[in-house]
Amino acid sequence: MPKRTKQTALLVLAGIASCSDTPSLGGEPESDLAIDPSLQPKLGDVVTQESPPPPISGGTLALARDEQLAVAADPDRDRVYVVDLAMLTVRHTVMLAPKAEPGRVALDGKGRAHVALRGSHELATIDLSTGALTLRAACVAPRGVAYDPRADAVYVACASGDVAVFSSAGADRRALLPRVGVDLRDVLVRDGALHVTEFRRARLLRVSAEGKPTASTDLTNTNVAWRAVKLDPDDDASPDVVVTQESSRGSVSTAPGGYGPIDNHERSFQCKDERGIVSARLWILDASCAEKQLASACSQSVSLPGAVLPVDVAANGREIAVVAAGNAFTEALSQVFVVPAKIEARGHQSCVDTVRGDVAGQAIALGFDSLDRLIVQTREPARLHVMTDDRQRSVRSIDLAKGSRADTGHAVFHANAGGNIACASCHAEGADDGHVWSFDEIGPRRTPSLLGTTLHTEPFHWDGDMKDLDAIVEHVFQKRMSGPKLTAEQSSALARYMFALPPPPKMRSLEQAPARGAELWAERCASCHASSMLTNNETVDVGTHGRFQVPSLVGVAWRGPWLHDGCAKTMFERFDPACGGGLHGDLSGLDQAKIADIVAFMETF
Repeated sequence: MPKRTKQTALLVLAGIASCSDTPSLGGEPESDLAIDPSLQPKLGDVVTQESPPPPISGGTLALARDEQLAVAADPDRDRVYVVDLAMLTVRHTVMLAPKAEPGRVALDGKGRAHVALRGSHELATIDLSTGALTLRAACVAPRGVAYDPRADAVYVACASGDVAVFSSAGADRRALLPRVGVDLRDVLVRDGALHVTEFRRARLLRVSAEGKPTASTDLTNTNVAWRAVKLDPDDDASPDVVVTQESSRGSVSTAPGGYGPIDNHERSFQCKDERGIVSARLWILDASCAEKQLASACSQSVSLPGAVLPVDVAANGREIAVVAAGNAFTEALSQVFVVPAKIEARGHQSCVDTVRGDVAGQAIALGFDSLDRLIVQTREPARLHVMTDDRQRSVRSIDLAKGSRADTGHAVFHANAGGNIACASCHAEGADDGHVWSFDEIGPRRTPSLLGTTLHTEPFHWDGDMKDLDAIVEHVFQKRMSGPKLTAEQSSALARYMFALPPPPKMRSLEQAPARGAELWAERCASCHASSMLTNNETVDVGTHGRFQVPSLVGVAWRGPWLHDGCAKTMFERFDPACGGGLHGDLSGLDQAKIADIVAFMETF
């Protein structure tokens, strides 16, 4: 994959989100900091794709435990590869429909792989011997997938909150477990029950096989549970391992360099704290967590300083490996972090013995094969890497596909800008992290989603203080995120990528929403939330302690908490004048039934 100056793009995107919300430019420090250029990304020549690659979700690799076989999903090219690791060859390439976006993979031990298709809302089942493909409708936005051999059941966790259940080889869906949680991510089978994670809330749910939640554990003070696996894939009773992002709960500086450290070079890392306002955290949760609401009371956890965008984790019972996709464009930084399963922090939790490894390209997934080798998947170029026994270097590689999907805008969005933060750190998968930041001088600001919400909606930020993307690049990406200056061509590529981010799927169809909801919306809300973007781009005071931008409501049902300060934990709470503002539309005569109809209609956006 060509190296590129990825760092500039990172700052730009982070500026649009709450991760980059800032005070007015007049009060912002204007001095520049001297940044070590070796810690900034190298983006190379500007390239774009007619159909840009999707935001990185990670965790797209499954490895057989009893044979030398790998199955790798490729969301950039809408393909799945069945790979013979002994012969170092691709056995089958399974072509999918455009924008199917294959993600998580589970093997059933019966010669089949089951792949969650995030874009087409299906489960793909692939015969590993022939490459034959079967597609079955699942639920809205499938994310996690797991196989239960005792019940011969494939479980698919969906962002909609539902869990779909299939037979390993059957026709239609066997069952649908509705609204198990919200924003579901991964699913693990545990002695006939399920452990399911919620993505942005970073919460672990315990669910019966019938879909009834029995307990939940919050991963304390973290956001964005990127990936969950078993510590020992061969032991059903082994602890859960989850890699998350830890977002600052304190005051965030908007001065240059305020979003992260800028002077700790990774190669000389000796228990230095390389954390910025977003950092990776690894959790090992034992069985006692079933009785605890806070993971801090029943788990081991350790910070992984410098692991920007920890999009996947794998374990073999003795080691835990994490891939940091954000470091791909900075040669001085590592993408593979390996720690012992018995975490022994030295001095404080951000200090643990860590092996760091390098691969060529942008890593998005990894796992341990049947010979206990660490296998790393890169998206650009599409390749599998077999790592050395010390996990530090690639000793051989397997090409999965020809043809590049390199895109400068995509690179900027996902790159570690220089302050150990990427645009995608706050805008996970192009959306948001669900976090309310506390900024110096301006107070609380919730990260906004970028999915389908930015095109022609200037000015940016809740305060409307960034007139366009160039302002965000300069004041946020370059200064606060410690990124390099972007060329006009790089900024244009970032804008092209960001403005093309598609909206999320509808939470429900119009046919499922009461007609009265649309009527009430037209009467009470549509004057401000107008046009196809559902905003008039104005900065107004609706009684929430200041003048704020009217946000686009495209995909609004997916992104709680709501309002600039996250006051509304549910969309119903937005209609409480104490939270949503006494001037926020005409609320007269709205009882709970009418509010429910409006909320149902908003779920169709």
